This record gives sequence, C-alpha cells and structure tokens, in this order.
Amino acid sequence: MYWLVKQDKKKYAWGLTVVTVIAIIGIIVSQKASKVAIQNYQQHQLDAREIEEENRQDSIKASTAPVN
Repeated sequence: MYWLVKQDKKKYAWGLTVVTVIAIIGIIVSQKASKVAIQNYQQHQLDAREIEEENRQDSIKASTAPVN
C-alpha cells in the first residue's frame, strides 16, 4: 500500500478524508438512532404499565360487580 500512497498522495488524502467523514456521519446517525430507540422503549414501558393498570381495574370491577 505504501507504493500507492507514495505515487498518489492527493488521492490518498481525499480517500482518507471521505472515509473519515462517512465514519463520523455513521457515528452521529447511530447515536441518534440509539436515543430514539431508548425513548421508544421507555414509552413502550409506560404504555404497558397503563394498560396493565387498566386491566387490573377492570378485573377488580368485574369481581366486585353484583351477580344477577
């Protein structure tokens, strides 16, 4: 690889720059996706707790309702 770098340093520099920029963009996108995934997971847990609470209240009402 050294002979290639020696022959064309400008292309090597541009290539290295492009790869570095792509890597940085990838890291930024990955971090944003992770934040969104964490927020979705937290919201899912809140929704699940609400649904479970509603189901518990419904089962309490059903068990205490008078039988005809």
